[in-house]
Amino acid sequence: MQTEVIDFYSSLRQIFGVCDCCGQVFRLSDSKLYQKKKPSVDWKERIDIEISKLENAESKLQEKIELAREAAREAGRRDADKLVKKIDPIFSPLKLNPNDAKVIFHPVDFIIFNGMNSNNGDTTIKNILLLDKNGKKGENLRIQSSIEKAVIKSNYEWLTLRVNENGVIFEE
Repeated sequence: MQTEVIDFYSSLRQIFGVCDCCGQVFRLSDSKLYQKKKPSVDWKERIDIEISKLENAESKLQEKIELAREAAREAGRRDADKLVKKIDPIFSPLKLNPNDAKVIFHPVDFIIFNGMNSNNGDTTIKNILLLDKNGKKGENLRIQSSIEKAVIKSNYEWLTLRVNENGVIFEE
């Protein structure tokens, strides 16, 4: 039975026809037969249509999930910012982002890279602030005054150092 089917399809490759329109020779096995009316939908076409519908529904669902995640992320960020403003007595009253602050304690308490962690995606540092929450006395006050004078006179040098994976520090 199996060889008969193979023989039948092999014989179709041996039957040729001539196109009435253009005169080209073609194999019968390569031709597609058409009727005046559209052929009825078979089981494979029904499956393909259902798969297509499922894929469309899945992509729409993924888009909705992503939009919901982004909305939840934004709402969480806003809520977190509100909570931080309630409990932060130092940075929020000055309209500074606490995430921009780095603690150094000496000679000032904080160095703030204003704009480094902006929620709007712009991470351009607008300015650098030295913030000391308590008035210092004596030696600390002299060091802070020295820093202030150096900045006013532009008597400083900016040096960028990086630490690689091996812990080696190098100048950029």
